[in-house]
Order: sequence, then C-alpha cells, then structure tokens
Amino acid sequence: MADLPEEKPFNRADDLLQLEPYSGFLSLCKSHHTQYNYHQDLRVLKMFLESHQLNPAQAQPQDMARFAGQLTKPGLTPSGKVRGPYSTRSMKRIMATARSFYRYLASVQHISNDPTAVFHNMPIRNPQRNPRPLPPQDREAIVKSLQTSDLEAQKISLVVLLGFHCGLRVSEIAHLQVKNLDFTQGTLRVIGKGDKERTIPMTEALQKLLQFHLETRAKGENPVISAYVYPSVRDLKKPINPHFLELMVKKAAQWAKLEDPDELSIHVLRHSFGTQLAESGASVYEIRDLMGHSSIMVSENYVKLASTKGRQAHQKAFGSSQQVHALNLGAFFGVESVLKRHRVQIQKL
Repeated sequence: MADLPEEKPFNRADDLLQLEPYSGFLSLCKSHHTQYNYHQDLRVLKMFLESHQLNPAQAQPQDMARFAGQLTKPGLTPSGKVRGPYSTRSMKRIMATARSFYRYLASVQHISNDPTAVFHNMPIRNPQRNPRPLPPQDREAIVKSLQTSDLEAQKISLVVLLGFHCGLRVSEIAHLQVKNLDFTQGTLRVIGKGDKERTIPMTEALQKLLQFHLETRAKGENPVISAYVYPSVRDLKKPINPHFLELMVKKAAQWAKLEDPDELSIHVLRHSFGTQLAESGASVYEIRDLMGHSSIMVSENYVKLASTKGRQAHQKAFGSSQQVHALNLGAFFGVESVLKRHRVQIQKL
C-alpha cells in the first residue's frame, strides 16, 4: 500500500483536495455545483480527522462510525460556528462524499481497506415530507406585487418568476446564462442536478420581463455585459452567490406583505410551481420532466398533494348550500401556459 505524500501536510481546510488527481477526478465526473458541495463536505471530514489526530489513510471503520455519530450531535462547523445536528439529508450527503473520497484512495492504492464500508450498516432514512407550497392567496399576492421600476426591482421580480413559473432551483437560477434563453421558441434551457439538461417553456410575463431587464441593464452609465442573467457584482464573468438570490425572494415577500416573509425561499416557489402544475392536471411524467426530478416518486408527491387539496376544495365548494365558481388558477398565474407549451413540444417530437 502506498503511503500518503509526506510533503503535503494535513493542516489546512483544502488539504484533502490536494491528494491529486482526486480533485481532477471530481472535475471530470461531477458538475461545478456538486464539486463545491464535495469540497464543503470534505472540510467536515478533515475537521473530524484532525481533531482525532488521524491521517486520512490511518482511519479505521470504528473511526468512521464515530464520525457518523458525531454528525447527529451539535458541534462546530469547519469555519468555527456553532451548529445543531446535521439534517438527515446533509448527513447522507457528507457520508456519501466520504465514501467517494475513500473509494478513490483505494483505487489508487493509498489504502488497502475502505473504512467507510461501515456506512453500509448504517441505513439513514429520509423522513417522508410533502412539498410545502405557498397557499393560492399568497401565490396571487406575490405575483401581483412584483415591481419593475428599476434594475434591482426587475432582478427581484425575475427571481420570483423563474422559481414560480419555471420551477428552477436556486443553483439553476444562479448559473442561468443569456445564451440559454430562446425568445423565439419561448423556452429556457438549464443544467440541473447530475448535469441533466432540461428545456422549460417560459410564460409570456417572464419572457417580457427578461427581455426588458436585459435591454435595460445593457444601457445607462454603467452597462452590465455578462454571460449570466445574474452575474456576480464583483466579477461579471462569474455567477451570483445563491445567498443573494434568496435575499431577493424575501424582499418580494415583503412587497406582497406575506405573514412570514423570512419563510419564503426559492425552493418554496419551486414547490408552488410543481403543486400548481398538478392542480392544473399535469401528469407525474410532465411534472418530472419540467422539474428535472431524478425519480418519478418525487413527482408523485405533488399529485398526491393536489389530490388532497382538490378534495378539500370540493368539500368547501359543494359541501354547503353556497354555490362557488371555480377559478382556473393555472391560467391566472401563467403556469398552465407552461404546461400547454410543454405538451405541444412533446407532440412535435
């Protein structure tokens, strides 16, 4: 078994990544966003090994079992901040990163036995959670309150529509490029999780706002010329930090006077997109394709939720003597137009 290089001391946050060609291996088989997450998770592993005065090659199965147990307890982040127990999803991701790293060490014969094999005896189940979309009245309020008076207001409104009318993830919005907007066909193209590409129809409102915003930012005293729809303020050649997109969404929630503006996130808008598709009659396959789900089981959650809401709405509408006219929410918010365009595209294939 080959020893780890002595000339590369294990005393910095990124030293795990210096075990070349592991970082090169990641760049070949993982997306930029996934690489970033791996880097962050490796810092957690590095912090644990360092606290136990272990070199990566010295770790044993019992050490990795202790590492997994430590994730379930409060502690410190690699940056030194106090944290609570990691969520189930974060634990699974960190453990998967550790497995990948040690499999690489085994493949290049830095180690003879993979200590993370012990993780196979630690099944961690994700709690089954339904999507948590905005209620219909809040969806209506947030769309009606959007503003376009200046560049900043346009950026905030665009984030809302990209999340609610297209179901984009925050990382997909951050990395959305101008070249991937097709105003002739009325579609946009994104690279989602696992480097999977998908094409999503745009609503008329989103198209008009995108065109207006791109034209406005290219004019004036300080024109913004960038490949990204949301470039970094410090470097126009790089995408914006997703954290700033989340702040924009909370500003939109304040415009709409939502009860708890801090609870609104881009992922909540994405949940609202999927839920409204289901309420408008979309099949699980259409929801999967439009949202970029890896499994149809995830898409089924939206259909189940819409079915529950449908029963509640029916009881409210017809369970009393009052006669209530049904509202076509999909058409009102523009999501139904996305569904219609998607079906037209499928028929053309």
